[in-house]
Amino acid sequence: MSNDQYLVVSYFVVGGACVVLALATYALLRRSFFALTRVAPGGRLGRVYRRLFLFGVVVPALTGFFSVSFYSCEISSYDAVVKDRSYLVRKNQEQMATTLSYTCAALLTWGCLVAIGFAAMGDRGKPDETC
Repeated sequence: MSNDQYLVVSYFVVGGACVVLALATYALLRRSFFALTRVAPGGRLGRVYRRLFLFGVVVPALTGFFSVSFYSCEISSYDAVVKDRSYLVRKNQEQMATTLSYTCAALLTWGCLVAIGFAAMGDRGKPDETC
């Protein structure tokens, strides 16, 4: 397989792996996230969070994948990119690492949003203990 072919195949394979990673993250956390958002009284904010959760996990993962450029200060042409296979492998690894970083940042953001939602809820979520 030539480096040209490797570039195309590896780009789609790594891109697919990034999407699968994001969907697996969503599938693993969906139940617990939905349970947390259902606890919130009023339910409106929880419904918004539940509808945006898939989008908020997949889009950052794809953003991380697409943010990696194969061009750099030393590599400024397509021929220079496909010249060295080890460079292509490093860029694929960078794409996966960036995807993981963006996914972690997205999950941290979602955790903060849920925490802010519970903090804004205040005493409204506690049972009445006047009896």
